[in-house]
Amino acid sequence: MRALPNYVRIGGHVIRIRRVPNLITEQEAFGMWVDDKLEIQIDDGLSRSLEWDVFWHEVTEAMSGLCDFKLEHHVIQTFGLLLHQVFQSMAEKGQKDV
Repeated sequence: MRALPNYVRIGGHVIRIRRVPNLITEQEAFGMWVDDKLEIQIDDGLSRSLEWDVFWHEVTEAMSGLCDFKLEHHVIQTFGLLLHQVFQSMAEKGQKDV
């Protein structure tokens, strides 16, 4: 599984991706969308698969906030999980055979 990107683009914005020590213990969160910094923070102690799950959740949070979608948290959670699955499936071994 690949490492997280350094940034993503959402609309006209560059969103920095930053690994943060002790985010779980200090903020009680695996990840956070920090809108005033245009930054996604992810706890640096997460496993690779969990960090990607959290990454897609926070990307969805960022899109919701930047576009004023006002999505409920359970919708963000589900949509983030589905995005994670879609992008994971793009790297599966059988992709060229379908």
